[in-house]
Amino acid sequence: MATDPTLILALGLGFFVAFTIGANDETMSPSVGAGLLSLSAAVFVGGVFNFIGVFFLGESVSKTVGNSFATQPLTLTMVFVILISMAIWLLIVSLKGIPISSTQSVVGSVLGVVLLGGAGWGIGSINFDTLFMVVSSWVISPLFGLIGGYSCYWGIKELRARVKTKGYDDYEKQEKIASYALALFLIFTVFSRSGNDVAKAIGPLMVEGLFLYNPFPALFAGGLGMCLGVIVLGRRVVKKLATDIVALSPSSALAASISVSIIMFVGTWMGIPLSGSHILVAAFIGVGFVERESVDKDSLKEIGISWIITTPISAIFSAVIFILFGDIITDILT
Repeated sequence: MATDPTLILALGLGFFVAFTIGANDETMSPSVGAGLLSLSAAVFVGGVFNFIGVFFLGESVSKTVGNSFATQPLTLTMVFVILISMAIWLLIVSLKGIPISSTQSVVGSVLGVVLLGGAGWGIGSINFDTLFMVVSSWVISPLFGLIGGYSCYWGIKELRARVKTKGYDDYEKQEKIASYALALFLIFTVFSRSGNDVAKAIGPLMVEGLFLYNPFPALFAGGLGMCLGVIVLGRRVVKKLATDIVALSPSSALAASISVSIIMFVGTWMGIPLSGSHILVAAFIGVGFVERESVDKDSLKEIGISWIITTPISAIFSAVIFILFGDIITDILT
């Protein structure tokens, strides 16, 4: 079992990584794009419900992330290098307002240290079954998000077409009802996503010698970090997703949120780490197709590039940190 100073240091690092993940959390962007909440209110509500949701759904995915990417337990030095690598990259992109996949960041960081872990490590220590499952989810879950967003919004528009309306006032009433439903689905989405996202921060701590058998301290640190990250630095990413991809109404934002909430809940319940950013952007594109609304290609290109480079950059960061500072970190921990 690690010493108390090591546990405190691990919690502090997990908190900081969770903070950077919260800063990159765009879950509440539909509420801003649809005019339901102001930017300040959206990040506050998102932060509070992130903290609550961590305790309900955070443990199962955290243990998947902590124990499944390598065929043998990670050393404490590896755990700290993974967290430092993630924190650096997530902080960089969050300050630029670019939403990325924290799942891709943790996978890249794990691969970087496992490949260069020294004697007994290397490519043979990678659990390719788990890696294949997670990488597959990066393709399948956005596809579901796209189909879900398209189908939900098409269904809403079809239902609206069958309901007799008497001009603009009735349309506004329908949009108001949609905004109430949007609020409920966003709360549900935050719950599901917070449980999935916190795993990327505290999952590496779920190893022998740290918090594998007592996850509560790690969950608390992760939940608090995500909450403060959303509130303090989350505005840039929320604003970008709310305004840059496609114009949103309460009903189209509702359709995207229904799609995201269902996919995230199922994935979190099954213990599969997913990218909420991938799913939400795909759902926005889906509703844009129904509305025949122009999707901002420059914003999509910027986001797409960030998704492509996140895993290799995280792997490079963790490898370089491990090579240059691994011995120093080991000395500190011992």
